[in-house]
Amino acid sequence: MTALIMTADKIGLPGVANWFKNLSNKIQTKRLERKTYLELSRLSNRELNDMGIGRSDIMSISRGTWYDDRAETNKNLRGWV
Repeated sequence: MTALIMTADKIGLPGVANWFKNLSNKIQTKRLERKTYLELSRLSNRELNDMGIGRSDIMSISRGTWYDDRAETNKNLRGWV
């Protein structure tokens, strides 16, 4: 893959070189997502609970789109709880 990118760049096809770079980045990202998903899927429900996540959160965590709304506190309760 690297040889194709370098060759395309040398012969004056920067668009092709950029396309290969983007493709390479997407492949690496997908591999990391898959690895993360598989590793989290192998954990037991108890281990996931210890980390504060549920089994239904695994996909969004692996994609990097998970949002933990528990960190936000109700500002109206400040000083009471």
